[in-house]
Amino acid sequence: MTDLPTRSINLKAVLSGSSPTVAMDDHSEGMSYLQSVAAPAGDALLALSIIVIILLFPFYWMGLTAIKPDEQLLDLDKFNPFWTWNPTFKHIYKLLFQSYYPYWLWNTMYVAVCATVLSIVASVLAAYAIVRLRYRGAQWVGG
Repeated sequence: MTDLPTRSINLKAVLSGSSPTVAMDDHSEGMSYLQSVAAPAGDALLALSIIVIILLFPFYWMGLTAIKPDEQLLDLDKFNPFWTWNPTFKHIYKLLFQSYYPYWLWNTMYVAVCATVLSIVASVLAAYAIVRLRYRGAQWVGG
Protein backbone atom coordinates (compact mmCIF):
# COMPACT_ATOMS: atom_id res chain seq x y z
CA MET A 1 0.00 0.00 0.00
CA THR A 2 2.78 2.44 0.75
CA ASP A 3 5.23 1.15 -1.84
CA LEU A 4 6.56 3.57 -4.38
CA PRO A 5 4.82 3.19 -7.73
CA THR A 6 6.61 1.40 -10.54
CA ARG A 7 4.37 2.41 -13.40
CA SER A 8 5.05 5.07 -15.97
CA ILE A 9 2.42 7.40 -17.37
CA ASN A 10 2.57 9.15 -20.72
CA LEU A 11 1.32 12.64 -19.76
CA LYS A 12 1.00 13.82 -23.35
CA ALA A 13 -1.39 10.97 -24.05
CA VAL A 14 -3.38 11.69 -20.89
CA LEU A 15 -3.73 15.38 -21.73
CA SER A 16 -4.67 14.72 -25.35
CA GLY A 17 -7.45 12.31 -24.34
CA SER A 18 -6.10 9.15 -25.94
CA SER A 19 -5.30 6.05 -23.88
CA PRO A 20 -1.96 6.38 -22.05
CA THR A 21 0.68 3.71 -21.89
CA VAL A 22 0.64 2.34 -18.33
CA ALA A 23 2.58 -0.57 -16.91
CA MET A 24 0.29 -2.83 -14.85
CA ASP A 25 2.71 -3.73 -12.02
CA ASP A 26 1.55 -0.91 -9.73
CA HIS A 27 0.30 -2.10 -6.33
CA SER A 28 -0.24 1.34 -4.77
CA GLU A 29 -3.64 2.82 -4.03
CA GLY A 30 -5.18 6.12 -5.03
CA MET A 31 -2.91 8.98 -5.94
CA SER A 32 0.05 7.93 -3.80
CA TYR A 33 2.38 8.37 -6.77
CA LEU A 34 2.05 12.13 -6.22
CA GLN A 35 3.46 12.00 -2.70
CA SER A 36 7.06 12.71 -1.84
CA VAL A 37 8.90 13.07 1.46
CA ALA A 38 10.30 16.57 1.00
CA ALA A 39 7.12 18.27 -0.19
CA PRO A 40 5.02 17.80 2.99
CA ALA A 41 7.90 18.87 5.24
CA GLY A 42 8.53 22.00 3.19
CA ASP A 43 4.84 22.80 2.99
CA ALA A 44 4.43 22.40 6.74
CA LEU A 45 7.45 24.60 7.43
CA LEU A 46 6.15 27.28 5.09
CA ALA A 47 2.67 27.18 6.64
CA LEU A 48 4.05 27.35 10.19
CA SER A 49 6.33 30.25 9.27
CA ILE A 50 3.45 32.22 7.82
CA ILE A 51 1.27 31.51 10.86
CA VAL A 52 4.02 32.52 13.30
CA ILE A 53 4.67 35.76 11.43
CA ILE A 54 0.97 36.62 11.29
CA LEU A 55 0.45 35.80 14.97
CA LEU A 56 3.55 37.57 16.28
CA PHE A 57 3.37 40.73 14.16
CA PRO A 58 0.64 42.44 16.27
CA PHE A 59 2.74 41.95 19.43
CA TYR A 60 5.80 43.38 17.67
CA TRP A 61 3.76 46.34 16.41
CA MET A 62 2.30 47.09 19.87
CA GLY A 63 5.72 46.90 21.52
CA LEU A 64 7.31 49.08 18.85
CA THR A 65 4.53 51.66 19.08
CA ALA A 66 4.90 51.77 22.85
CA ILE A 67 8.61 52.69 22.72
CA LYS A 68 8.62 55.06 19.70
CA PRO A 69 8.98 58.81 20.27
CA ASP A 70 6.05 61.04 19.29
CA GLU A 71 7.70 62.50 16.19
CA GLN A 72 8.36 59.02 14.77
CA LEU A 73 4.77 57.95 15.38
CA LEU A 74 3.33 60.88 13.47
CA ASP A 75 5.77 61.39 10.57
CA LEU A 76 5.82 58.13 8.58
CA ASP A 77 7.37 59.78 5.51
CA LYS A 78 10.61 60.62 7.31
CA PHE A 79 10.88 57.64 9.69
CA ASN A 80 10.68 53.88 9.17
CA PRO A 81 7.36 52.56 10.55
CA PHE A 82 8.86 49.14 11.35
CA TRP A 83 11.89 50.20 13.43
CA THR A 84 13.07 52.91 15.82
CA TRP A 85 16.57 54.11 16.61
CA ASN A 86 15.61 56.24 19.62
CA PRO A 87 13.38 54.17 21.92
CA THR A 88 11.73 55.88 24.86
CA PHE A 89 9.64 54.72 27.81
CA LYS A 90 7.73 58.04 28.04
CA HIS A 91 4.46 56.47 26.84
CA ILE A 92 4.68 53.58 29.30
CA TYR A 93 5.46 55.97 32.18
CA LYS A 94 2.52 58.16 31.19
CA LEU A 95 0.19 55.14 31.03
CA LEU A 96 1.20 53.71 34.41
CA PHE A 97 1.72 56.87 36.48
CA GLN A 98 -0.22 59.72 34.84
CA SER A 99 -3.51 58.00 33.96
CA TYR A 100 -6.16 55.89 35.66
CA TYR A 101 -4.88 52.71 34.00
CA PRO A 102 -3.98 50.87 37.27
CA TYR A 103 -7.52 51.53 38.55
CA TRP A 104 -9.03 50.32 35.25
CA LEU A 105 -6.84 47.20 35.35
CA TRP A 106 -7.90 46.46 38.94
CA ASN A 107 -11.57 46.89 38.01
CA THR A 108 -11.21 44.54 35.01
CA MET A 109 -9.43 41.87 37.04
CA TYR A 110 -12.03 42.14 39.84
CA VAL A 111 -14.91 41.61 37.40
CA ALA A 112 -13.11 38.73 35.62
CA VAL A 113 -12.30 36.86 38.85
CA CYS A 114 -15.80 37.34 40.29
CA ALA A 115 -17.43 36.18 37.04
CA THR A 116 -15.18 33.10 36.92
CA VAL A 117 -15.90 32.12 40.53
CA LEU A 118 -19.64 32.64 40.07
CA SER A 119 -19.61 30.58 36.87
CA ILE A 120 -17.73 27.69 38.51
CA VAL A 121 -20.04 27.65 41.54
CA ALA A 122 -23.16 27.65 39.35
CA SER A 123 -21.73 24.91 37.11
CA VAL A 124 -20.85 22.65 40.05
CA LEU A 125 -24.29 23.06 41.62
CA ALA A 126 -26.03 22.40 38.29
CA ALA A 127 -23.89 19.31 37.63
CA TYR A 128 -24.66 17.95 41.10
CA ALA A 129 -28.40 18.46 40.56
CA ILE A 130 -28.32 16.80 37.13
CA VAL A 131 -26.39 13.79 38.44
CA ARG A 132 -28.84 13.32 41.33
CA LEU A 133 -31.76 12.94 38.90
CA ARG A 134 -32.58 9.35 37.93
CA TYR A 135 -32.69 8.83 34.19
CA ARG A 136 -30.63 6.97 31.63
CA GLY A 137 -27.42 8.87 30.82
CA ALA A 138 -27.60 11.16 33.86
CA GLN A 139 -24.01 10.50 34.91
CA TRP A 140 -22.76 11.11 31.38
CA VAL A 141 -24.65 14.42 31.18
CA GLY A 142 -23.46 15.42 34.65
CA GLY A 143 -19.87 14.64 33.75
